[in-house]
Amino acid sequence: MKARCRAGSMPLRLPFFILSILFFVSVQADWSPELVSTTDRGYRLPSEEVRLYIPPEVPLEVLQRLSLELDDIDVTALVGREGDFALFVPVQPLSYGQHRLRLVENGADGSLLERGFWLLEVRKSAAFREASLNMATSLEVAKRIGEKNMTALPDRRTQGSGSAAIQGRLADGDWQAGLNLPLFYNSNTTGREVEVGEFLLDWQRKSLSAKVGHHPIAPDSLVMSGFNRRGVSATYSSQEYATSVTGFNMRGSQLSGFQDGLGVGDSDDYVNGGVVTAYPVNRSDASMEISAIYLSGEAPDTGLGVAGSPESAGGDAWSIKADGLWLERRLRLRGEYARTAYDFDGSGGNKAEDDTGYSLLLTYKPWLQHQLGDNYLDWNMGAEYKQIGTYFKSAAAPGSTADRVMGRLFTDLSWGGLGLQAQLAQETDNVANLVTLPRLRTRLAGVSTSYTPTPEYNAAGEWVTGWLGHPSYSLYGNLQTAETVSRASLDPNTFVDTQTRILGATANFSHEEWSWSINHTWTRLYDDSVQAGTATTNESRSRATGLDFMFNLTPNYTLSPHFSWDETRYLDLGYTDKALLWGVSLDARFIPDRLTGRFDYSMNRSWVTNDTSDNTTDQFSANLTWIAVRQNPSRPGVSFTLSGDYRDYNDSIVSGNDNEGYQLFLRTLIGWSGSY
Repeated sequence: MKARCRAGSMPLRLPFFILSILFFVSVQADWSPELVSTTDRGYRLPSEEVRLYIPPEVPLEVLQRLSLELDDIDVTALVGREGDFALFVPVQPLSYGQHRLRLVENGADGSLLERGFWLLEVRKSAAFREASLNMATSLEVAKRIGEKNMTALPDRRTQGSGSAAIQGRLADGDWQAGLNLPLFYNSNTTGREVEVGEFLLDWQRKSLSAKVGHHPIAPDSLVMSGFNRRGVSATYSSQEYATSVTGFNMRGSQLSGFQDGLGVGDSDDYVNGGVVTAYPVNRSDASMEISAIYLSGEAPDTGLGVAGSPESAGGDAWSIKADGLWLERRLRLRGEYARTAYDFDGSGGNKAEDDTGYSLLLTYKPWLQHQLGDNYLDWNMGAEYKQIGTYFKSAAAPGSTADRVMGRLFTDLSWGGLGLQAQLAQETDNVANLVTLPRLRTRLAGVSTSYTPTPEYNAAGEWVTGWLGHPSYSLYGNLQTAETVSRASLDPNTFVDTQTRILGATANFSHEEWSWSINHTWTRLYDDSVQAGTATTNESRSRATGLDFMFNLTPNYTLSPHFSWDETRYLDLGYTDKALLWGVSLDARFIPDRLTGRFDYSMNRSWVTNDTSDNTTDQFSANLTWIAVRQNPSRPGVSFTLSGDYRDYNDSIVSGNDNEGYQLFLRTLIGWSGSY
């Protein structure tokens, strides 16, 4: 009877057993993780940890098949576990904005099952998605505590100087704004002691953007080159039509300091206009950019790095340019046509001169990924032609050279540690063929090569240097000729006929504890020119050799001797200029991160073999710096430096020119940098 009862209970227990198995399998199949937030902010901070709750009934074999992805990057190796929670702490702070987080289960058959997906909103605060303020400040007080036979010294023995670099950024929603504000302080000035440098304020909302301050307007072109001025500009960009339009009003000359504010409003010193840029082709294998620019303005033909007349002159200019990459981006074709109307005498009686310019560029790479042996071979070749009219000039390209016809062929190649560059070029002037001016033709052939062997390592991963250490070599040569091919009608007895040959070589050798390098340059100038009917006497031959060493005596002391020899023989005049320079430098950390110093000595002797000049200069400089307080975000750093310079000049020809002098300074430097 009991046996029958046990046997009869089996059909009842079996369904419960099967149901329990099905329930357990269902739990495994249907589980889902939960993103847990430890705050109620509604957003995350850049370095905040990510905490995922994993149900405890998930078996170990399933946990081992889970992968965590952040912005499609697998970060599983960085995930830790704390009870039922998986923890991920970003190695670097996440950028502001949205980030994608995904938990994936990798099936045994290679399938992927997404267990969870979340969008993480990373913000600075509830008010701003991004808000940052970086400051780097320094203030130096220098006191001259001693001097002898020093000229042109300032009246004040104590001077102050300093700087502050302020950078900030705000962003939220569809807008963002940034600020870059450099400030400078100098007590030894006749103007403002505190001035502003090249500042910039930028703003963007959706397709609109604006900039105020120093900034470039467009990539270099024939009518706008090296133009980074103070002013204002606004840009509208359309992604739908792949087009941008920029309008600008800039200062024509360089500005510095608070004077003239934003740089606009001067009717005698301005450049304004517009730029339109379109991208009709933008594919993975090809792209094309078409841009057009028009500008008008005038400015003094002087400024930073530009010599000319201080009187304002200017006019109008425009250009259209197309630049494309084709054949899987191996072929580049670029062309530009430009026209200017420039009034060279400003308010004078002459009218504006019209002229044109154009340029063509072609480059070609036979292949993009071509492996030769163990290294990839990268080879580029090209040709360029440019013609700039005699009267071609733009107010936004003050340093550009006009009146040129130039053509060149060039190539560059790199393979492993080997590099090779070569070019052939020809240039002529007097494009307008004015009979009152000569026409000069210049030709150039140049080649340079460099080689750096791949470093070798032994089985233990240690650097194997050999007796040469880790070497690198370079060799270059140039041949340049200049010849007057058409003489000026007003001076037919003056013409140029020169040839310059240059050969140079450099070798560097690096060891673990020391390194050295040697270089030599040979130059030969042939000159058959005639000046007003008289032959010139400029033929020369030059040789220059340099030798440099660097020894790490200990981890805290570095010795750097150097030597150079220069010699120029003037063949027509029969004498030689010679110069010998040698010296040594010592960098020392007497107390690491606390007391440091640098000492330099050099001897420079130069003389002429015809005894017209022979002098020797000995120079010694030293500085000793004590870091009294180390800088950190909560307090500024303070250091004191004692520095001095000594100079002894001896003239072997005229003893009355002998001079010996020195000066000593005590400097206090206070520096602080911080971020918010």
